[in-house]
Amino acid sequence: MFRKYVVLLRMKYVEMFAYRLATIVWMTGAMVQPLITMMVWMNIDPHQENAFIFYFAALIFVERMTSAWDVWEMEREIREGTYSYQIVRPFHPIHWAIAENIVYKALFFVILVPVWSILAIFVPALRLGQISGTQWLLFFCALLLGAVIRFLFSYMFGLLGFWITKVTAVYGMFEVVSLFLSGRIAPLSLLPPSVKTISLYLPFRYMVGFPIEILNGDIRGLDIVFGFGWAVAWSLIFMLAVMLLWKAGLRKNQAVGG
Repeated sequence: MFRKYVVLLRMKYVEMFAYRLATIVWMTGAMVQPLITMMVWMNIDPHQENAFIFYFAALIFVERMTSAWDVWEMEREIREGTYSYQIVRPFHPIHWAIAENIVYKALFFVILVPVWSILAIFVPALRLGQISGTQWLLFFCALLLGAVIRFLFSYMFGLLGFWITKVTAVYGMFEVVSLFLSGRIAPLSLLPPSVKTISLYLPFRYMVGFPIEILNGDIRGLDIVFGFGWAVAWSLIFMLAVMLLWKAGLRKNQAVGG
């Protein structure tokens, strides 16, 4: 398995640089919404300027590390019939998607970390000296779980393309909900208490907001344990859903002569 992944990672690495301009445009465009939202909140509450700068800078990093795009690719491939070529391969298509995710996120990491380090010289709000080693460990564990949840969520919807022609339209509805309940529009601490309570039990918080809450010290102790419990639970739920949809999708594809 390890050797197969090495080959897949090399292939996806070459593929990524073949489309490097599109990659840069996509990466840059993804930063626009958090920056605009940050400016809005800074105008609403100027006294929290440093907190907003740190939060939305962290949001950009976490967003890139957990982003998932498989639903759009899978919808097109299933609709056009090209996904059948992946089905007949001896290696499960999900491994190709995982390899692609790893390669792209590794690129984002090696770009964003130096950029953050340089900006921190001029912007005191971005300095990380106050964050403990334990916080860093918990942050990266939460970040990994967030990436897993978001990837499985996207892949799960992608598999629904066997039954739904415009599955991205359905996925888009959940993305709108996610904007608010994941902490992408505003820190979860600013949500109304009832909405914040609901967000604790839904997967969206654990895709983005939860790692940031750990990093900036908004949650501690049992709240972190509670969060990891739900993050692991949602990972397992989506993993099971992907497995079941994959088996059902194969039967559907074979039934129509795919």
